[in-house]
Amino acid sequence: MSYRLAFYDEGHRYELNGEEIPSVSEILRFLSREVYGEIDRYLLDHAAERGTAVHEATQELDRTGSCEIELPYQGYLEAYARFLRDHRVEWTLTEKPMADPIRKYAGTLDRAGYLDGYFSIVDLKTNQAVKKSLVKAQLNAYYLLAMANHIGPVDRLWCLQLCENGRYRLYNVKIDETEFRASLELHKALKKKHGRMRIE
Repeated sequence: MSYRLAFYDEGHRYELNGEEIPSVSEILRFLSREVYGEIDRYLLDHAAERGTAVHEATQELDRTGSCEIELPYQGYLEAYARFLRDHRVEWTLTEKPMADPIRKYAGTLDRAGYLDGYFSIVDLKTNQAVKKSLVKAQLNAYYLLAMANHIGPVDRLWCLQLCENGRYRLYNVKIDETEFRASLELHKALKKKHGRMRIE
């Protein structure tokens, strides 16, 4: 199925054939609040800045084989380089926005391709602690996006945690869409339009 997908970095918005649709992050906001609670705005902004810098650097490293990054984030890049040395990696998609035209949501896959011989979706994290329930829901949202776009078949889902000390952790994530589907249904329920003087 062909479609037009536009992604606007400002506001992290997606439009499918001219219609704004929710992102994976927006759909998972309920789960995210439950997992993270009330976190200081400064800490969230700093984490987002770090994540953006590291994602851009790793993408450049994949594309050209070398890159530079600000000193505070150098360890995260070293962790990614170590991961590439330790595993057989052949990416087919990098930072790829895509949509599910039926479920009407969109997201950006960090990496998809062959990891040690298995076609995999990999999500990069720079958090100090991996929030496992949230990560599982997020990766399974990307799994459904891959299926909707006939990418794969996907054999494995992975969370790659890059650490400040230059090391990494690789978490195998179960293919199970339960948490994401529940969040999607809750999102739809709260966006539903009700008739006048009716609760449907």
